[in-house]
Amino acid sequence: MRFLRINEVRERIGLGRTSIYKMVNEGTFPKPVRVLGKKVAWVDSEVDEWMLERIAEQRSDTISAVNC
Repeated sequence: MRFLRINEVRERIGLGRTSIYKMVNEGTFPKPVRVLGKKVAWVDSEVDEWMLERIAEQRSDTISAVNC
């Protein structure tokens, strides 16, 4: 397990800082944890889980559309 800083999260998920923080505020993306003072980071496994959920949602939507 490791912490990811915002630039690593941006690179990993392909979205910008504003989009990431917007999703955090909406409760649709994992919240960062405070690691030292004002420094925050995301838990890599939580980001990976979020990515896997997006893939699963997309794939199930595709399967549902084909079956209709």
